[in-house]
Parts: sequence; C-alpha cells; structure tokens
Amino acid sequence: MTDHHGRRFRCGPILIITSLLAAVASLAAQPASVPDTKPAPQPAAAPAAVDHGPVIKDVYQKHFLIGTAGDFPGNYSDAERALAKTHFNVLTPENCMKPALVHPQEDTWRFERTDALVKFCEDSGLAIHGHTLVWHAQTNDWFFRGGDKAQVTERLRSHIHTLVGRYKGKVQGWDVVNEAISDRPGPDPTGENLRNSQWLQTLGPEFLTLAFKFAHEADPQAKLYYNDYNIEAGAKHESSMILLRRLIKEGAPIHGVGIQGHWSTHNVPYDAIDRAIADYASLGLKVSITELDVTIRGTSGGQRGGGGFGRRRGQPVTPASPEDLKAQADAYARLFAIFLKHDDAIERVTFWGLSDRRTWRFGQHPLIFDANNERKPCYTSITNVLLSPAPDRNVP
Repeated sequence: MTDHHGRRFRCGPILIITSLLAAVASLAAQPASVPDTKPAPQPAAAPAAVDHGPVIKDVYQKHFLIGTAGDFPGNYSDAERALAKTHFNVLTPENCMKPALVHPQEDTWRFERTDALVKFCEDSGLAIHGHTLVWHAQTNDWFFRGGDKAQVTERLRSHIHTLVGRYKGKVQGWDVVNEAISDRPGPDPTGENLRNSQWLQTLGPEFLTLAFKFAHEADPQAKLYYNDYNIEAGAKHESSMILLRRLIKEGAPIHGVGIQGHWSTHNVPYDAIDRAIADYASLGLKVSITELDVTIRGTSGGQRGGGGFGRRRGQPVTPASPEDLKAQADAYARLFAIFLKHDDAIERVTFWGLSDRRTWRFGQHPLIFDANNERKPCYTSITNVLLSPAPDRNVP
C-alpha cells in the first residue's frame, strides 16, 4: 500500500480488519439518504402511429387530393401497390414520363412503362398527374440538334402533342415546365432570372408560353402547372411571381403552380409557405404541394441543390430517434394546418415517394411510412390536424 505521499508501507491483517470495522461504523452513524422520487423529465412523445386508424386520403377528401409518386407498377411489391391504392387518390410518375426516358430519340418512343402506369391507376381508382413535359435535365440533346429555332419549336410541339395526346382524358394534369428559374440571384432583382438552359438558349423566354399552349392544344381539359423548388421564399419567389404574371399576360393557359416542398425539420419556412400560397392564389392560380418530403437529418432543397440525396441503399442507416419522429410529426402537422387554411386554393398534396425505402432521400426518413410500410407518427399527426385539432398549433 502507499500513503498520500506515495510512500509504500507494510500492513498486517489486524490493521486491515480494524480499518474495515471503523469504516462500517462510520457509515452506520450517517443518516440514511432519501431517494429522489421526482421522475426525470421525459421528452414529449410523438403521436402513436395507429396501423388501422383513419386513412389520410379519406380524412382530407373534402379539402384536397393526397398523392404519392412512383413508377408503378414496375418493381413494386404487392404490399407496396396495396399501400398506394389504400392511402392515396392521385399518383405522379417519378421518372418514366420525363423526356429522356419516354422519348430518348426523335423517332423513338418508349411507352411500355407509361402505359403500364396509366393502366395501374385506372384499375386502382387513382388519378394521374403527369410529370414532366419540359425540363432542363433528363432531356436528350437531340431536341436541340442544329440549333434552328423553328425546328426546335416543332420538336417541342411534337413531343408534347404526342405524349399528352396519348393520355388525353386519362391524365388529369401536367407539370408542363419544371424548374425553369435559376437558383442563383440574377443581376436584375426585378427579373424572371430564368435558368440558362438549352431551352432558353435556343427558343428564348417564350419556350414556357409555347409549352403551355402546346399542352392545352393536346388536351384542353388537363390542368397545366408550372413546377419548381424553393419558390416559396426569397428572391426565387419574387422571380416566380414575375414569371407567372408574364405567362398570364401572354395568354399561356396556365392553371396552377407547384411548390415542390423538399424540406427538413430544421428549416421549414412556415411563414413563407403561408404567404407564397396566398400570393399565387392572388394571381388566380391553383396551388399544389407537388413533391413533399420532410427529412429528419441532413439538408433540404431541390434538384441537387440541397445535398439531400441521402445514403445509397446498402449503406448503414441511422435509425430515427423518438425526438426525430416527434419533430417530424410536429412539422408535418403544422404544414397541413397551413394547407387547410388555404384549401380553397390547394388542389393536391403529393408526397415524393411511397415510404422511407422508396424515396430519393433514402436514409433521412422523410415520408409518412417507414421502410417496412408501417405508418409513422407523422401520419397520425397529419390526420389529427382535422380529427383532433390542437388549439395551440402554431399556424401563421
């Protein structure tokens, strides 16, 4: 043994026993401690997910459509197809109607997947919202080959007439132009700040008006939308208002604007969303939330703009904690309270994907079904906005 100076010394058995008896006597002389009966604070729980509770599309049927996105029926399981049929009443094809996939070459069309999707929706009682006719991405270069304006205009007209015409009366609406506004602030704060795409370079700003007119010619009954991300706030919102006013002035048959809604629990711009919906409605346009997902970790944003692609399948996924699920449930509830406030303007709220396994933000748990197709707490919080309204819910 050592003393407190580190010096070693020897001790016999009698000394050890004596020391132990003294220690026991000292403890016995002390008053017994009273245990702390106050429970430790517990985090507020997310609403319990009820597997057989009210169905979201039925709860909101008098207010707006509830949608999902995916290239059904494709490689979806029977359980996943049943999930789509049961909980949603409108479907958006995630990829198969984009120009590069359905029309890879000027003389080549690939309708197998789009025909299968339309039949699946007809058999399942699902409406269809088409996505997308004109986009700077997933559009092959043959559209612009040669650079002749008249020829490119004819290719645009032919593409839209063929695709929209094939599904006339079967597709209720279309995202006619997708993501035409630049993410970067332009030199003119009062301008449209259009993305410098090949469409803009070849046809000029009128490519948007032309696209809407061609789509209306192909199906006069279809609802025609401009669709974009991050247009609910800041300079991009102002640019969208300028663009939409111009399209209306030029006689473009535009019926609505789609706010994509790729958000995160860390940065949902609630006040801006509330104002943006009112702004678009003031132009006489309907509004849809077209690609809704709320991630619980990571950043959010639009196409390749927010680092939100998540992990690749096969990589380890960090489970969602109770606090994560509570934050997500609260965020979705607050969003749907805003949507209900504007239900005279909102036509559709579509989740971008089916489940946390079927999402472009894989690993960030963004949707209302988990990877096992089970309802998450946010599913219940969304239905509770109508069924069990909270008087203290913070709605702008």
